[in-house]
Amino acid sequence: MLVFVYGTLRKQQINHHMMKNYPCMQVDVWVYGKLYDAGAGYPFLALNKGSEKVRGEVFEVPQAELYLLDEFEDYIPDDPNSSLYMRVEVDVYDNNDHSTKAFTYVCNKEEMLLHEIKGHDWVNFIGKPGTNEKI
Repeated sequence: MLVFVYGTLRKQQINHHMMKNYPCMQVDVWVYGKLYDAGAGYPFLALNKGSEKVRGEVFEVPQAELYLLDEFEDYIPDDPNSSLYMRVEVDVYDNNDHSTKAFTYVCNKEEMLLHEIKGHDWVNFIGKPGTNEKI
């Protein structure tokens, strides 16, 4: 299954180790929406809040291992109301305007959508790994 990641699971980010066993299928791709920072150390994606390009990468994850990402993202399929994120299928676009279907995790708690991230790119927002320098 294809999974679009836009925050700490991206390459060179703090939680990328979760993706290390999965092939990266696309880089420099995006979904339309908005990215928010709630001061939690990871971003929140809202698809219904705008049409900005939220940057990320697509990985291929075996369906049998998708539960690992569900747990990591605090998505509880049997109890969506108490889930922090929801797993949804989205269109992911590349620079040639081609689209691919992939799953991603979107914010399920409106109160976490506090501060819109300018540019809607977590890597640029957080800066280079190990520094405070913005990319």
